[in-house]
Amino acid sequence: MENNQDNNRGYTLEMHQIMKTQDPVWFEKYNEFIYATYTGERTLDRKTKELIQITVEAALKADMEQIQAHVKVALQVGATAEEILEALQCVVAPMGALAFRRGLQALSAEVGW
Repeated sequence: MENNQDNNRGYTLEMHQIMKTQDPVWFEKYNEFIYATYTGERTLDRKTKELIQITVEAALKADMEQIQAHVKVALQVGATAEEILEALQCVVAPMGALAFRRGLQALSAEVGW
């Protein structure tokens, strides 16, 4: 699953490379968890999961690289920029304008707004 998970995830961050090198056994278990909770489809499709990832990571003020990775995957799996924007608008009330701004910056950087 390790090699496939990079493809399943749709992106590889520096932390993934470090984890793969430093503790491959742990990284394999991490990938199994990611597949079970994120990249594998059960009730929610991948597009929906990516919209959730984007909004949660924006709300938590994740690194721009992390949010942009999910924006890119969301677009690849069929989300439109407008759907991502609407999902980000959902965080304004519960998380405030800072989270919205962070997510909007990631979306804008990826789609060229």
